[in-house]
Amino acid sequence: MSAIRIVAATPAAQSLKLTLTRRLVIGLVFIGLFGAIVAVVVGTRFANRAYDRSLFDDVRVLANQVRSVEGSAQITLSPDALLWLLADEGDDVIYRVTDLSNRRVLTGNGHLGALPDLDINEDEPYFRSVALGDTRLRVAYVKHRVGATTALVEIAETTRKRSELSRGILIGTASMMSIIILVAVALVWSGVSRALAPLAELEADAARRSIGNMQPLDPRSAPAEVRGLIEAINHMIARVAQAIAVQRHFLANAAHQLKTPIAGLRLQAQLALKAEPSGPARDSMREVERRAIYSAHLIEQLLTLARAESSDDSLPVTRVDLAQVAQQVIERRLPDAIARRVDLGFEGDGKPCVIVANDVLVGELLGNLVDNGLRYGREGGHVTVLLACDERGITLAVSDDGEGLPIEQREQVFRRFWRSDAATTEGAGLGLAIVKEIAERYRGTVAIVSRPDVDGTRVEVRFATVAAAKTAASSKGERTT
Repeated sequence: MSAIRIVAATPAAQSLKLTLTRRLVIGLVFIGLFGAIVAVVVGTRFANRAYDRSLFDDVRVLANQVRSVEGSAQITLSPDALLWLLADEGDDVIYRVTDLSNRRVLTGNGHLGALPDLDINEDEPYFRSVALGDTRLRVAYVKHRVGATTALVEIAETTRKRSELSRGILIGTASMMSIIILVAVALVWSGVSRALAPLAELEADAARRSIGNMQPLDPRSAPAEVRGLIEAINHMIARVAQAIAVQRHFLANAAHQLKTPIAGLRLQAQLALKAEPSGPARDSMREVERRAIYSAHLIEQLLTLARAESSDDSLPVTRVDLAQVAQQVIERRLPDAIARRVDLGFEGDGKPCVIVANDVLVGELLGNLVDNGLRYGREGGHVTVLLACDERGITLAVSDDGEGLPIEQREQVFRRFWRSDAATTEGAGLGLAIVKEIAERYRGTVAIVSRPDVDGTRVEVRFATVAAAKTAASSKGERTT
C-alpha cells in the first residue's frame, strides 16, 4: 500500500497568514518608529516654544519692575517678592538683572555665565542654552531701556520639565503605535482567516476523499487568486482517474487472458497423462502440469497483490468474523495438508473476532499464511491457525514446526519476489508481501515473532477492534455493505 509522504514546508511554502502578518508587523514597526521620532521631535519643539513663551513672560514681568532712580537702574521688588514671582514646582529658577551702563549686577540668585551678545533689539525676546557643569539651563533675556540707562534682564530654568515632557511624548507615542500595530495585526489575521476559510473547506473535502473518489473540487467558493490552482488540480484528478480506469481494465483483462490459457494448458497436460499411462513423454507432461499449476498460482497472487495495493472503492467492506474465515480457509487447504501429511488445525477461544474489511482479501491473507506454513513447514508436522481477541485488538497467527527463519531475514521476507537461498520449495516470493499489503490496508500490522531457540515460524497479524476498524474504513471512503 502506497504511503503519503509529508514534505516539510520550505520558507517559501510557509503559512500565508504568517507571511502576511510578519511583513505587516515589519512595515508597521518601521512606520511606528518613524512616527514616534516625528512625534517626539515635533511635540518637543512645540512644548519648548510653550515653555519659552512662559519663561519670557516672567522676564517681561521682571523687566517692568526695573526703574530709573537718579540716573541708574534699580529693582523695586524685594528679594522675597522676586522668589514668589519666579517660584516653579518642577524646575530651579535663576535670575539676573544687570545695569549695562556699568555692567553692574543689580540683583540675582545664581551664576548664568558670561553676558550674551548685547547687539540686540530692545524689548524683544531672546533665548539661549547654557551648560553649567552637569546642569543644563534654558535662558530667556531681554534688553530693556529704563530712563537714560539700559538693563539686561535674564531668567533661566533647568530642563527637567522639558525632559519629562519629551519622555512622556515618547512613551505615549510608543504605546499608541503598539496598540495600532496589535489591532492591525489582529484585523489582518482575522481578515486573512476569513478569506482563507473556503480553502480550509476544500482541504477538508479533499482529506475526506479516497483515491477512488475522483470528483473535481469546487473552485467557486475559493478566492480568485487560487482558482487557477484548483482548476489545475482538477485536471490532474481527471488524469489520475483515467489512469486508474486503465489499470482496472488491465486487471480485468489480465485475469481473463492469463488464467484461461493456463487452465487450458493444465487441462491438456492432464488429458495427455490419461491418454499415455506410460512412456518417455509422461515425465515431461507432469512437469508441464506442475509448471501450469505454479503459473496459475503466480498469476493469482499477482492479481491479489494488485487488488490489495489499489485503493479501489469498488471493493466492499463488511463485518468479517475471522473465525469463519479461518474455518473456510482450512477446509480449502485440507487436501494440500493431507498430501503433505500435515496436521492442519485451529486454536481459538470461541469468541467472535470481527473486523471491518473485504472478506475476499482477508481470505487471501489467511490463505497465503496457511500456504506458507504448508510449503515451508516440516512434512508430517503441524500447521496451526491461532485466533485471539480482546479489548486491545485481534491477533491472527499461523505457526508451523519447520526449520524456522533466521532473525536477519525476518524483514526481507516481506519484500516482493524475495526468496532465501536455502529455500527448497517452489514459490514466487509474494505470499508475505500480499499479507503485508492486505493487513496494512485495514490498519493491521504483520510480524514474525518466532523465538530463536524454537523450531518453526510464527507469523502474527494484529488488527484493531471492530470500532477502530470501522473508523479506519470510513476514513478511507470504502463502501460498507
